Amino acid sequence: MFMHTGITFRTLSSTARLDSVRYASTFRHRVSKTLVPTSKQKFAHVAGQEMVPSQQLLLRSGMMRQSSSGIYSILPYGQRILDKIEGIIDDELENIGAQKLSLPNMQTSENWKKTGRWQSAGQEMFKLKDRKGSDFLLAPTHEEEVTGLIAKEVQSYRQLPIRVYQVGRKFRDELRARSGLLRGKEFVMKDLYTFDVTEEEAYKTYDEVVLAYRRIMKRLGVPFAVAEADTGNIGGSHSHEFHILSKVGEDSLLSCGSCGYTSNEERAIGIIPTTPTKAATKFRNSEAVPKWIESLDVVPRSAVRVNPKFQFGVLKTPVTDASKSESCTLVAVATSGDRDVNEIKVTKALGNVELAGSVQDIQALLGESKVTDLMLCVDQSLYPGQEPLRSKEVVLEPSTLPEGLSSLMGLDSGKKSLKVVYGDYHNCKPGDGCPHCHKSKGTTEPMEMTRAIEVGHTFMLGTKYSVPLNATFIAENGQEEEPIQMGCYGLGITRLMASIVEASHDHKGIVWPESVAPFRVVIVTSEDEGCVTAGENVYDTVQKALQTKASVILDDRTETTLGFKMKDAELIGYPWMVVVGKGFLRTGNIEVQHRKTGEKWSLEWPKLEGFFQERRLLDQE
Repeated sequence: MFMHTGITFRTLSSTARLDSVRYASTFRHRVSKTLVPTSKQKFAHVAGQEMVPSQQLLLRSGMMRQSSSGIYSILPYGQRILDKIEGIIDDELENIGAQKLSLPNMQTSENWKKTGRWQSAGQEMFKLKDRKGSDFLLAPTHEEEVTGLIAKEVQSYRQLPIRVYQVGRKFRDELRARSGLLRGKEFVMKDLYTFDVTEEEAYKTYDEVVLAYRRIMKRLGVPFAVAEADTGNIGGSHSHEFHILSKVGEDSLLSCGSCGYTSNEERAIGIIPTTPTKAATKFRNSEAVPKWIESLDVVPRSAVRVNPKFQFGVLKTPVTDASKSESCTLVAVATSGDRDVNEIKVTKALGNVELAGSVQDIQALLGESKVTDLMLCVDQSLYPGQEPLRSKEVVLEPSTLPEGLSSLMGLDSGKKSLKVVYGDYHNCKPGDGCPHCHKSKGTTEPMEMTRAIEVGHTFMLGTKYSVPLNATFIAENGQEEEPIQMGCYGLGITRLMASIVEASHDHKGIVWPESVAPFRVVIVTSEDEGCVTAGENVYDTVQKALQTKASVILDDRTETTLGFKMKDAELIGYPWMVVVGKGFLRTGNIEVQHRKTGEKWSLEWPKLEGFFQERRLLDQE
């Protein structure tokens, strides 16, 4: 349903115009004059993919429309929500001394090539050329741009620290854009960049920003979690993810109910129970390869036999001499049958290992390269509760290997050494012990898993970008140049809006927290003329009680019934609905409904103002 009508403008004196802004009785927000095309149709699929709740509800409530795959237009109600989220962020970042700026979305490739990310960022980056043939990109992030800016402007330690942030659009060429605003090609994001003199001061800044993020998440009014995380392509030495808890979340978090330790599944370190699961003892590997590895006696034997499973991969090390071929290591990772290999942990321990789905896929990863080294990574799940084991080397005899494997492993010419490395290469699971409690109290508190949506990420960058981009300052001694210590901190604004819907909705529609709702209160009236007139006065009374601008809207549509308006209000998710129905003409009472709890109050007119005064929020707009 499209609700939009023309507006007749009248010439007003300057004083009258000021009064119209100052007093609620002069101007009222009206649904009849608002672009909010709600729909009773229940969207289920788009491009063959099932829609997540936030995607369905933001479309049905008239807050966004799809322009193309992964790209959306945000309509007025949706923009009001984004503005309120941004307002909360502005407020908290200003409190820690951050300054707002605006950086270009189209960037030259120069600094990206200096940091190496022009090549490493992969196919998700939108690259383009201008008419002169120069390389540009649509910014997926702004580390290079802001570091280059600060490098030109800062010369002395006296100019530091600096904290700057922006809210702007980002672009990523997602292979499978899906789930509405949760994974799109264009999105709105807040990114904060900090610049400090010393590493110690940078860590203090990091802690300040994390606390500010916690305050932001608390003000948004939905359940959230802060998890230790991997630094990924951004890099750095210290990282946390901020999540909104939701069943449709792509991330799995492991957390301890005793001490509060929380970590992303990809990074989590848990204490493995010493009693093996049935899946570990009953596992039978379909590949023939593990039998010869087991015969090497390098995989520990637990009291109750745990059958190992293996995943193979290739580690390539480029050479600087073009006349020589690259070094290529064949890697086998052994875990217990109930554990999956954690690719991030393997890569952090060894380098950029490409894992294969099966033994048959290894040759495709090798290409024309030949295997020069062999490595077996034995995971802790095969020796739970034991002290870390030392790496060692064993000699392989070609005759002991399955047919065809000798050639693949480069053993045609004779014996070869196999390096055996012991460590943590597995994904943690619910029930694994909390590492913090184990270290501090000696207890094994089991961790639980929850699903969540990542909405923010904080990184301690150190000098990862300042060194290649020559962002330095003259130290206090007046002689030496030192690289600036950096941090970067992101929050997805459009992703936050969708995540809030995921965490706060029911079968009727969205349930917005009051801090970000497009309007806190909607006044709905029946078609009766007396109710319509009373609705105008109710608007003024509630607006006066709340004492904040743009808190109330009046659903003054004449072509719809009271029931239709109430359904619309529940779908949109206003925190409060004030109903002026025909019962008001008989009793003089007005009904107030709370969207989140479903509570209802029947109030006499004189009590309406006091009711909302008692429930007034602090002004966060």
